[in-house]
Amino acid sequence: MVDQAHQLRELVWKSKNTARVFAVTSGKGGVGKTNTSVNLAIALAARGQKVVLLDADLGLANVEVLMGLTSMYNIEHVIEGERKLSEILVQGPGGIKVVPGSSGFAQVADLSMAGRERILAGLHEVEQSVDFIIIDTMAGIGKNAVSFTTAADEVILVTTPEPSAIVDAYAMLKTIYANREDAVLRLLVNMVASEAQGKAVAAKLANVSQQYLDRNLSVLGYLPRDIHVSQAVMQSSPFTLKYPNAPATQGVHRLAARLLSQQVNSTSQRQGFIKRFAKTLGIASNG
Repeated sequence: MVDQAHQLRELVWKSKNTARVFAVTSGKGGVGKTNTSVNLAIALAARGQKVVLLDADLGLANVEVLMGLTSMYNIEHVIEGERKLSEILVQGPGGIKVVPGSSGFAQVADLSMAGRERILAGLHEVEQSVDFIIIDTMAGIGKNAVSFTTAADEVILVTTPEPSAIVDAYAMLKTIYANREDAVLRLLVNMVASEAQGKAVAAKLANVSQQYLDRNLSVLGYLPRDIHVSQAVMQSSPFTLKYPNAPATQGVHRLAARLLSQQVNSTSQRQGFIKRFAKTLGIASNG
């Protein structure tokens, strides 16, 4: 066991970043975070990218619900050593692959070192073979959400024009920067009545970010409030596939194109997701 742990640490700390890793997060629930994760993953796959979607929204497994999937194994089986992470990957719609979530992830901060190393080894293996890993985190500022947002190459913070969602988005923004000063963060305003409303929300958050955190807030874009989204949810189908011409679908495809055209911060990416995630799990370098 000691030799295996040593080999894993050597592998992790000598590895180079390959996949581009996004954490999709929010200050509160109900803002469309998981829907964004699912449909953005599909939109990226439609552009020829190899995409894995990791459901880290603990205990809810909403990623599978939105896609009408039922898996036999999930991340808890990896933690317990019953399966490798590559063995629990599920083929999802639109050409993406899914790592099913579980309530087992709720104790990630309290996992045994063996459990942590199994997760890390699995993510390292998956990262080598794909272009994007999209992580659907828990809403809010809990330890698990912070672990993934701290480790990810880039963070997409989802909010809506609702006043409480804006307040909670700022709290999440503050938490992310407190835990990682060089975080690459982009704001997505969901369920907007118009682009003007989206811009107003983004401007409000950008102003408080600049005033109180001394940070410039990058805006990824806006998604419209669209009845097709709720209709697709009721049918357990991603709206990008169920309603390809819907306004929300067109908006997600624009976001995917924008992400592919944007370059990440080279200094931030140089260390890599796996190395940063190893640190959050308390797995230190050997030298």
